[in-house]
Amino acid sequence: QITKPDENKSTSFYYTANESGSISIIDSQSNEVIKTLSTDGMTHNVQVSPDGKILGATVAAHMDEDQTEHGDMSEGQTEHGDMNEGQTDHGDMNMNGRVLFYDTETNELIKEVEVGNHPAHIVFTPDGKLALVTNNEDNNLYVIDMGKYEVTNQVDTGKGPHGLRISADGKYAYIANMGENTVSILDLSSFTEKDRIEVGNTPVTTGITSDGKTMVATVNGEDSLAIVNLENENIDKVLVGKGPAQVYIQHDDKYAFVANQGTEESPSNTVSKINLVTKTVEATIDVGKGAHGVVTSDDNKYVYVTNMYEATVSVIDSETNKVIATVPVDKEPNGISYK
Repeated sequence: QITKPDENKSTSFYYTANESGSISIIDSQSNEVIKTLSTDGMTHNVQVSPDGKILGATVAAHMDEDQTEHGDMSEGQTEHGDMNEGQTDHGDMNMNGRVLFYDTETNELIKEVEVGNHPAHIVFTPDGKLALVTNNEDNNLYVIDMGKYEVTNQVDTGKGPHGLRISADGKYAYIANMGENTVSILDLSSFTEKDRIEVGNTPVTTGITSDGKTMVATVNGEDSLAIVNLENENIDKVLVGKGPAQVYIQHDDKYAFVANQGTEESPSNTVSKINLVTKTVEATIDVGKGAHGVVTSDDNKYVYVTNMYEATVSVIDSETNKVIATVPVDKEPNGISYK
């Protein structure tokens, strides 16, 4: 199901990280895949740089089918399986991951940078000078100088760092620590941990409002979104669907969209639209099985959601809260980014 192009809509694209080993590039006007980039490994997350010129993608080594990162997520399990004390997210495998950087105009690979064990998410600082990468198995964050494409710093985090976002002023990074129920707040001027806030059972990803006053985190083990007032660290929790994975705050800070993944055996297929002022769910939108990654268009008109268990992207009209297109991509689409 593909919608007709809008002649008044300028050309833009969205990108999916497919754990089967590729990146899908999709034209947002036609909602059709225009190119698929192959990656040698499990592509977990993608992010477009602030100027739109570079795409970064985290890649880990392929695992056997029964060891996949998002294997069975039965009740009480995290998004990355059971992470018992002393165990890594992927068993005993010790193999460094990589970040691939592409030119978004030519789709050519610019540089490949080695990082730590199981790189999870990548974000760019607002000025585009740095890329930050969480290493889920090493309990740290790597800082990549985008001028040199070199790792220039390593910062310790909590256990199992995963999704992260950076404040609009570029001063702080907010990292969800899946292994210990906390969010690390890193001071990016000194590359030190400023604070660590306990938000609940298994936080997966974070979001931060443009004024830097409110942080959100998906709490996978509690089927909720934690909304944190950073001035007093007061926390409100809003119930969402089963097994929430990613969250994205739209650009005017009015709504946060939560993708509810569930488990492979019992997948969820919804997105929760949360009003950040009233702290209530305004809509629950049916999408595909295993909703995981989520991002909005720059004008807030559309929401794009990866459906891990059916290899599609759902395109939501934010005004009607209805899916207007379903786009087939490669298997196990995970992270998603918009340009």
